[in-house]
Amino acid sequence: GGIDGNTTFNSLEDLLYENPYLKPNLDTLKFTRTQISIFGGIKGNLVKKMNYHISTRYSYSKDLPLFMIDTNAFLRNQFDVIYTNVNILNVCANITWQVIDHLYLNFDANYWGYYNLSNATHAWYKPTWQGGFGGKYYYKNKYIFDLNFKLEFDKWAFIPLANNNYVITKMRPILNFDAGFEYLISPQFAAFAQINNIASQY
Repeated sequence: GGIDGNTTFNSLEDLLYENPYLKPNLDTLKFTRTQISIFGGIKGNLVKKMNYHISTRYSYSKDLPLFMIDTNAFLRNQFDVIYTNVNILNVCANITWQVIDHLYLNFDANYWGYYNLSNATHAWYKPTWQGGFGGKYYYKNKYIFDLNFKLEFDKWAFIPLANNNYVITKMRPILNFDAGFEYLISPQFAAFAQINNIASQY
């Protein structure tokens, strides 16, 4: 366990990875400043070649980015970014398992709690629960195949309507999966291909 803090720049690339439907020209890009973060956890072995790690973290962050529908867009099918101060609780559980030689599986689950938001009633479009499953296979120590699935629950959406009205609704669960391939040309060089967010919803 311990106490720390950090500063992270919210680049356009990072925001687009999380939400590819952002409007073309964002008004501002800010740093998120985690002023204090308290964390701890336990880890060990369940059986041979199967490890677990359970951790929790409570932090206070300033200028966390959230997504909002851009009401100036004609079709209202693009998002803008707002920033909020927030207390965040994250509880994470992870299991890694070497099934056989060259095949590794990974299971993880996350809970995210967002409290005392300064600029929103919910952490818009951020999940409360996440579950993931991934696999990595090494073939002849030269080819690496990678596949990951992620399921997200309890995202809240803010939907603006006419005459300054709006609707707050809980979104249905969302499944994303990524696939990757890597070829190890030499110990120093590798070629790779990655497909992200093959299935997503906002």
